[in-house]
Amino acid sequence: MTSEKNIVNTLIDVMVGLWDDGFRKIILVNNHGMDWMLESAIQEFFKRYQLPAFATVVEWHRAVREFFYPLGDERPDFVSTPFIHADESETSVALLMFKDMIDMSCVVDAQPKSMGILDDGFYDGSVDSFRRPNKWSEAEGHRVIERFATPEGVVGSPSKADPRKAKRAIAAICEYLNLMIEDILSVYPAGKVPDPRKFSLRPYEEIEPCLREPLSEGWKSVHELPRRGIFID
Repeated sequence: MTSEKNIVNTLIDVMVGLWDDGFRKIILVNNHGMDWMLESAIQEFFKRYQLPAFATVVEWHRAVREFFYPLGDERPDFVSTPFIHADESETSVALLMFKDMIDMSCVVDAQPKSMGILDDGFYDGSVDSFRRPNKWSEAEGHRVIERFATPEGVVGSPSKADPRKAKRAIAAICEYLNLMIEDILSVYPAGKVPDPRKFSLRPYEEIEPCLREPLSEGWKSVHELPRRGIFID
């Protein structure tokens, strides 16, 4: 385990490096949970460096959550249990994408232990599939921590997994990301960024050399910019 601050700063450093190499549109695709760290990294990146770019987080499971919602449909293309953790949904995805890494003989179905409060109706699951008022990450203390509640490392029924159940979700997220990229590039094609005069508190003359093609004549690295603002560590 590492601290949240280390993770956020690592992501910021990666984004700065990508920006300096000319990648000004960045999509951070998250596989499962802890979105707040990625969101924090994006917010801090822009506040700290004041550079024109486009960046977003996409938690892919959540983006296509409808495909992980149990509808009571018995057909083999549909999951029968809610998306949680290492469960029917995630194991189905794993069986589809990297089946050689999955040993189904080791599968264990498990459910978390309850503390008897706020069990139903208040907090949503991993992908907000029930559209309840609160995200799972917005509270602590109402659930037993994983070490004691789910020592199996599972919340759900991975025994019900089947790669067929993940095909529609994988196809949907690929289409979604493709549509997002096309939409971004329709507004900011290659070489174009949001108007620095409306996007950054830095003087335009200060960042203009950094906007040039990397290593071209007159180009400056972002590391040559003067450090500004209260977000400097």
